[in-house]
Amino acid sequence: MGLAVHGLVKRFGAKTALAGVDLEVNDGEVLAVLGPSGCGKSTMLRVIAGLESPDAGTVQWGGVDITSLPTHERGFGLMFQGYALFPHRTVGENVGFGLKMQGVERHEVEVRVADALSWVGLDGFARRHIEGLSGGEQQRVALARTLAPEPRLVMLDEPLGALDRRLRDRLVDEVAELLRARNATALYVTHDHDEADTVSDRVALMRSGVIAQVGTLAELRSAPADDWVADFVR
Repeated sequence: MGLAVHGLVKRFGAKTALAGVDLEVNDGEVLAVLGPSGCGKSTMLRVIAGLESPDAGTVQWGGVDITSLPTHERGFGLMFQGYALFPHRTVGENVGFGLKMQGVERHEVEVRVADALSWVGLDGFARRHIEGLSGGEQQRVALARTLAPEPRLVMLDEPLGALDRRLRDRLVDEVAELLRARNATALYVTHDHDEADTVSDRVALMRSGVIAQVGTLAELRSAPADDWVADFVR
C-alpha cells in the first residue's frame, strides 16, 4: 500500500485550491496528475509533501496517517519545474545536498551521487558547475538530486515545463524509462496529454480542486465521466 489522500481541502483566503481531493497511488506506480493551469495540481503536491497544511483531510502512507508529520520526516522527494538548483555549486554538491541533510557519511554521499548521475546519463559531471549546463542537463541534475536519497515517493511538478518542445519530447521518454527502471512510486504533474500518457501507468484528471476521473488516458477517452472530461482528453 502506497499513498492515499482523503478529502483534502486547502484554502487561501477566499479561494479554495483543493475542494476535497481523494487519490491513491500504489507501490511502484507512476500516476500522472493531468489538468489545466490553476486546477490545484501543484497545491496538492505541496500538501502531500508537507510544505502546506490542509484545512481538512488526511495524507496517509502505507495506511499510516502522516498529515502532521514534518516534511523532512516523510521520506518524499519533490522536484519543482524551476529545478531550484544551487547555481554556484557543483553538480555533485547539488545532487548530494539531500544526502548530507540526512547525515549520510561523506564517502557514501560520493558513491550515491555517482550512482544517481549515472541513472540520468551524466557520468563524470560531478565537478561541473550548474551555470555551465544546458537546460536539459540541469533538468537531469534536478532529477538526480530528487532520486539520490531514494525517496519512497517521487513527486515531479511539471519537470519538463521549462524546456522547449523538441527537448521535452526527447526527455519524457528518458524520464519514463528511468522511473520504471527504479520501480519508483511517483506522482507526475503535467498539463500535457502526451507527456502524461508516456510517463504514467494511470492518469488522475483534475479540475477545480477535485479529481474528476482516474484511469488510463485511453479509458478516459473511451468512457469519460462527463462532458468536461470528454472535451479535455479529446
